[in-house]
Amino acid sequence: MKPIPISEAKQIAQHFGYDQVVIVARKVGGGEHVTTYGVDPANCEVAARIGTTLKHHLMGWPSALFETGLRVRGVGRDAFSVQTIEVSCDGAVSDDQIRALHEFLKPKT
Repeated sequence: MKPIPISEAKQIAQHFGYDQVVIVARKVGGGEHVTTYGVDPANCEVAARIGTTLKHHLMGWPSALFETGLRVRGVGRDAFSVQTIEVSCDGAVSDDQIRALHEFLKPKT
C-alpha cells in the first residue's frame, strides 16, 4: 500500500472531464487513504471538504488529525524499546492531537 498521488487524481479528472475528483482507497485489514483534486482553487477546496467529510463521518477518522493541518514527516523505531515508535510531524503537536491520534490507532472494540 502506498498513497495515491494527486497527479493520479488530476489525470482522472482530465481524462474523464471532471472538475473535482475524490479517491477513497482501502486495504481490508490494512489502511485507508483519501486523495482529492480540483482544477482550480475553488474546486480544490470543495474536493478537500468532500474528502474530509468522508474521512470523518464515513471512515471514522478523528477530526483533530486533519482539521489542524498537521502532517507526519516520518515514523521510526525507538532506539531503546521494541514496542515504541516515534512519529515526527511538521509542526508542534497539541495534546488534543495526541489524544486524537491515540483514538485513531487504538484497536476498535
